[in-house]
Amino acid sequence: MRTVKFDIETYNRTKASGTPVCTHVDEEYCEIGTAVDHDGNPTLGGRIGYALAYLLMAGCVGYFVLFV
Repeated sequence: MRTVKFDIETYNRTKASGTPVCTHVDEEYCEIGTAVDHDGNPTLGGRIGYALAYLLMAGCVGYFVLFV
């Protein structure tokens, strides 16, 4: 996944000159995936983490549907 962000380091170095250089840089993030063992099967911790995440997401959606 690639994103473009403001290059704050170059800006801070050149802002004292009166005309700061404003550039953008590409930044790449690693993909988030399921934790797997050496055979490629999801680990127990990974499955528990996904179950907790889905429960939390369902709870938030349920809260907003019922109370907001």
